[in-house]
Amino acid sequence: MWLQENKWRDVEEYLKTKKTIIVPFGSVEQHAHHLPLGTDSFVAQKVAEDAGRLTDTLVAPPVWTGWAPHHMAYPGTITLRPETLTAVAEDTLQSLIYHGFEKILIVNGHREANLPPLRIAMTRLRNKTGAFIAIVDPFYFNAQAGKTLRKSAPGGIGHAEELESSHMLHLFPELCDPSKTETNIPKKHPFLQHDPYVEGDRVLTASDVAGYREVTEGTGLMGDAAPSDAATGEAYHKAFLDNFTELIRYCEEDVKVALRKPNLPL
Repeated sequence: MWLQENKWRDVEEYLKTKKTIIVPFGSVEQHAHHLPLGTDSFVAQKVAEDAGRLTDTLVAPPVWTGWAPHHMAYPGTITLRPETLTAVAEDTLQSLIYHGFEKILIVNGHREANLPPLRIAMTRLRNKTGAFIAIVDPFYFNAQAGKTLRKSAPGGIGHAEELESSHMLHLFPELCDPSKTETNIPKKHPFLQHDPYVEGDRVLTASDVAGYREVTEGTGLMGDAAPSDAATGEAYHKAFLDNFTELIRYCEEDVKVALRKPNLPL
C-alpha cells in the first residue's frame, strides 16, 4: 500500500490496472498543551493509509512539514516557505505523473494553511499534464460530519480544538494528554470569525507570530478542546473514510483523463 515499501516492478504492475495514488501532506507545529507537534501529519497519514487499505490504492511517502509561520510562536514548530511547499508538491506530483499516475488525491492534514501553496502546484500540473488532482481537506471534505458532531459554541472550531483533538484521541491516544485540554474562544469582530462552520460575511487576514501568541493566550489553542472525546473522533474518522472511498471510486470509474506526459522534474 505504501509506495516506498514496494519494488519498482510492483508499481509497474499496479499501473497496468490502476492510475490513482494518494499523497499525504501535513505539518509539524505546536498543537497546544494536549496534542503532539505532528498532529496534522499523523492524521493525514492515517486517513491516507486507511483509505488506501480499503480501496487497494497506493499511498505515496508523506510530506511531514508544511507552511506554518504563525505557529513559530511556540517551540518545536517547523515551517517551510510557501514557495518551497509548492515546489515540493509540484516535483512530487510531477514525478508520479511522469510514471503514469493519472489521478492524484492529496490529503492535506494542515487544514486551511497549506491550501494556497498546494493549490498553486495542483493548478499548474493540471494545466501542464491534464492529470486529475484533488485536495482532500477536512474543513471542506468532512464539513457535514464536523457540523453534526461538534459540541462547542460558535468560535469553538479553530486549531487543536474539539474535532482535531477528538480525531487524535481516537487515532493516537498514546500521544495525547486530554487532562490538558482548554477553551480559548477569542472575542473578535464577526468579519474576523475563524470558525469555518459559523455562517456570515468575513474577510481573510494573516496571522503573525506575536499576534498569534497573544490571541491564543500563550497556549497555542484557538477554539474549544474541552468537549473532545475518542467516540466523536471515531465517528468523524468513519465519515471521512466514507467520503474518501466514494471519491476514489468516482475517480476510477467516472474521471476521464487525457494525460500529457511531463518532462522530468529537473
